[in-house]
Amino acid sequence: MKKIKLFAITLFMAMHGVAQNVNVPQWLKDLENLNQGFIDSTLYYPSDPEETNTTTYVIYFHQPMKHAVPDGPSFPMRALITVDNQMDPTTAVNHVYCTGYELSQSFVENPDLTFKNETNTCAEEIANRYKANFISIEHRYFAYSAPPQCWTYLDDLRAEEAAEDFHKLVVALKKVLKGKWVMSGVSKGGITTLLQHTFHPEDMDIYVPYSAPFFDSDRDTTMQNYWYQNGWNQEYLDMFMGIRQTGVSEDMDKIYNIFYKMNCGANTSKEHADSLYAGYLVNVALFGHDEHTYSDTASLRKQLYKNTQIMQQYGFNGYCDTIYAYMFEKCAFSLDSFGRWIDTLRAYPDANQMPSKRLTQRRTYEPFGITENEWWVRENGKIVSCHAYSYQSQCELGYYDFRYNLIVGEQAAPAWNAAYKKHVGYLRGFETPWCASLTFNRSLYDRTMTATQNATKPIILIYGEDDTWTGAAVKDEFINGSNVKKFILPAQNHSVSFSSNTDQNQCDAIRAMLDAVLAAPQDIENTPFHSGEGRGEASKLLRNGQLLILRGNHTYTLTGIEVQ
Repeated sequence: MKKIKLFAITLFMAMHGVAQNVNVPQWLKDLENLNQGFIDSTLYYPSDPEETNTTTYVIYFHQPMKHAVPDGPSFPMRALITVDNQMDPTTAVNHVYCTGYELSQSFVENPDLTFKNETNTCAEEIANRYKANFISIEHRYFAYSAPPQCWTYLDDLRAEEAAEDFHKLVVALKKVLKGKWVMSGVSKGGITTLLQHTFHPEDMDIYVPYSAPFFDSDRDTTMQNYWYQNGWNQEYLDMFMGIRQTGVSEDMDKIYNIFYKMNCGANTSKEHADSLYAGYLVNVALFGHDEHTYSDTASLRKQLYKNTQIMQQYGFNGYCDTIYAYMFEKCAFSLDSFGRWIDTLRAYPDANQMPSKRLTQRRTYEPFGITENEWWVRENGKIVSCHAYSYQSQCELGYYDFRYNLIVGEQAAPAWNAAYKKHVGYLRGFETPWCASLTFNRSLYDRTMTATQNATKPIILIYGEDDTWTGAAVKDEFINGSNVKKFILPAQNHSVSFSSNTDQNQCDAIRAMLDAVLAAPQDIENTPFHSGEGRGEASKLLRNGQLLILRGNHTYTLTGIEVQ
């Protein structure tokens, strides 16, 4: 925690020096003057030299640990505001984006690059479409929005308290930023977005959760069922299931020996091999998860072909136990680095003669606990995150569970399920006595689904058809069909984006819902229209909930497709 404070102070001093050399805009002065909650650290980020269209500010806002006790202990919550320099921030659309975690480090280090060349990923496509103020907010208990020694009072890490954080900040910002408001987020950020509607629907004019899973237990199997039954075509489903089934039928002693051999250099221990073997058991259940979440069928086919070439190069006609062990332990579908690994194994048939430099890094056990060293996750000596999401999952957000019944059959499943739970618990820290005492409360799920079903503001739920997490999408029974619409976009994954949607009807429908609330972008009339028609005066009209362009005697969608 000391490292975080020191870094924050250094960052503050460095950036404050930049801020003092820049004229503070009036809207930012007004924001500070009208809100006591802003800590005296509203600062400029140095702009990207090649990007002159945007300016980003970092702000810190006082938040009470318990909103019911406003005079009690507090902490500073961090947010970034990126404004389009061509727009008046006080009247522009306001796009609130929440990751549900800490702010993205790449965005923090160079926020202007997020909007360079008008990129249109799921994070910023709404802001780009409306030239909006992009307000990215950090979730409590993460990075620079973590209260001092937050692990000592985790009861305050609840969805309702986090929603109050966002609400309080939005209320403060609205005193100056008078335009329309839209909130979005991806994955856990999508969860956070829908939760905000649950607790404070009045905060936004429209909500857009992307790839948002919702679980009704801490061992939800909806993702597993979707993985096995939906999304991919049968060829890829059979391929991944075949590898997983063979993985659990291989001689476990052989695979264990491979794990031992691949790390048999100096300081090798039986416990180390055990930890690698534990990873294998877990990855048998999870194998293909990332591919199904982030890949598309074209890239899968390309990787399959590449893997086959690599295997044939080393004399393998099929996936042997050595290759399974490598793939599962590395949790990777790609065999790109397989050659160096297999060459070393063949060069040292006697495990004790293998060089001391290990081929894989030792798995480190990061316990989930209640001390500073146990709470923060460190990568290369740098604090990057904390276990807050794990805590939330155990208590009120829920999580997924991949069981072995569809891999090894019902009879053998119990033993594998027990091993999986044990090792997942070990790797995630869920078997520690303290964490094991946590119990899941379904009330937040029920409240959120009820609020969604009876939504008072428009909600656009967007999922990718090829995304494992879509299995845990908001169920159809909670989609009311008027204010709430769910779109499952074909050939898209966890990074789903309507800007790259190949289904034109769904793309038009999503944009129409947004435009009906936020108003169509001013340059929408520049859309290409009927051949030879010219670009004369055009008008917008709303027909059956869809925003259209009327030009002459022709009517078009926002993307230039003529409709009757």
